[in-house]
Amino acid sequence: MLHSLLLSNDRDTVRVVTRVFKDLEVDIDHCGETFSALSQAIEHHYDAIIIDDSMEEPHVALQKLIELPSCSTSVRIVLADPALALHPVFRANTQVVIYKPLSPDRVRQGLRAVRNLMTRERRRGNSRISTTLSARMSPAHSRGTGKQITITDLSETGAAIRCDLDQLPASGGVNLDFSLPNEAEIIHATAELVWQDNKERAGIRFLDMPSHARKQLARWIKEHPSKAGRSIAARAGK
Repeated sequence: MLHSLLLSNDRDTVRVVTRVFKDLEVDIDHCGETFSALSQAIEHHYDAIIIDDSMEEPHVALQKLIELPSCSTSVRIVLADPALALHPVFRANTQVVIYKPLSPDRVRQGLRAVRNLMTRERRRGNSRISTTLSARMSPAHSRGTGKQITITDLSETGAAIRCDLDQLPASGGVNLDFSLPNEAEIIHATAELVWQDNKERAGIRFLDMPSHARKQLARWIKEHPSKAGRSIAARAGK
């Protein structure tokens, strides 16, 4: 079983993260302060380290942990307040950022990426299609045309995207416009940012989509289960 370490002193954060990790069959140890986390990490190897940015000097805790041989290959995750600037140590040394407020659905989608980094096991849950779809994304209340991004993974509930990090909003929703392969109609959805890493990758969850577009997306995913491991490409919605 995969093994993870959570550093947080917030009761609600511990409850939500622990629940989701256990649902994904990932064992989790919890520490409420840095010294006990270091003591645990000296004795155990961890596949993932999760640090709550509300801890005192959380960046210092991360630096100390990743210096340990047992944590040198651990996936590093920060639970971040979108209203605060992300510390440079987190920008340089974490693969995944999950933004607050935390909920089981938000953490579960963010941790889907973490699980892929921790193991090569096949993804669980909703069918997801690996793809290369061009799309346009803009802040939810923007009147502009948006910037071009690439959808690399698509499901009925959300998508993994690739884009410049400065294109991602720190908080709030986004508009997403794209079209499916061999489909002329452009699908418009509003979504929220769920996670991002330091390699220009991010995950979004769909919040609102017209019912006919949602049915179209569900039908397309159902018709392409055998292509989940292949790249399906289409031109962007403009």
